[in-house]
Amino acid sequence: MDNIKKIFVPLAFTDYSQGVFDCAVQNALKNDASLIVLSIINSRDIESVKSIVSMGYDVDAEHYVEEIRKDRKQKLNKMADEAKIDKEKVKVLFKIGNPVDEILKVISKEAPDLVVMGTRGRGNLKNSIMGSVAEKVFKRSPVNVLSYRDEDVKKSLGKKLRF
Repeated sequence: MDNIKKIFVPLAFTDYSQGVFDCAVQNALKNDASLIVLSIINSRDIESVKSIVSMGYDVDAEHYVEEIRKDRKQKLNKMADEAKIDKEKVKVLFKIGNPVDEILKVISKEAPDLVVMGTRGRGNLKNSIMGSVAEKVFKRSPVNVLSYRDEDVKKSLGKKLRF
């Protein structure tokens, strides 16, 4: 993994995202690389909002999307400030769609040298160690993928290695 100049980090903006972002930033700083951050609003969530609207509730899907973008932009700015990374080296993308598809599209278009992903996202207990999105991206990504693990995941996996 020599000559890393562009690092891509998709974030789900869960509690786990801070660690994933920090890992990507550390690698960017070590390699004097730029950072591409992707936030995906799952199209499934938007369809749920539209379904609620069809039941007569006063909810607006466009307003929902805009509020999510605004909230995530604020969180990302705070994360970048705390990480002390030059914001000129950070490109932020917002997409709506299927997370796996959108991540792979960005990999194809942006051609990063490295992808940094968390192993846990919003998924269920079955996917608590390796999230289904991360697993699918790991299998299909044409570039190297670095798997971030926090202390809880390290401990859990460490216990499983003891026979």
